[in-house]
Amino acid sequence: MNVWKYIYINFFKIRRKIIGECGADDFAAMLFVVLLDCLFYLGIVLLIDAFTGYHLVPKYKLLEVILFLGGAFIIGSVRNRAMCKGGAFERIKKEVEGEPRKFFWGTLSLLYILSAFAFFILSVYLWGKKMIPILISF
Repeated sequence: MNVWKYIYINFFKIRRKIIGECGADDFAAMLFVVLLDCLFYLGIVLLIDAFTGYHLVPKYKLLEVILFLGGAFIIGSVRNRAMCKGGAFERIKKEVEGEPRKFFWGTLSLLYILSAFAFFILSVYLWGKKMIPILISF
């Protein structure tokens, strides 16, 4: 059991309650988990850009797009393989529903979601204001 599995199944249940049943519920829930992973990934890319002198994002637009979209595509592909293919959804659902410590996992997943958004917003803010010291200058 881990935080991603718990978020995946609970977002699946919430989405099904709000929208109703459709054929892509498990894939849409997986995309929410991918969004959280991508927020951490994009924040790390911005921090690395800042630590190396703010060269990547303002000057090399094509490389920026390749890094951002390529990383998101790779994260999405890995999550899709791990969470949606080969009966993994039913196995994960049974594992989450059988978990006795739901309050603990609910609190942990909420902290993970909030920290993903906070880390991304903080890294974008610090990068935009150029408040991060340059460690390696080129």
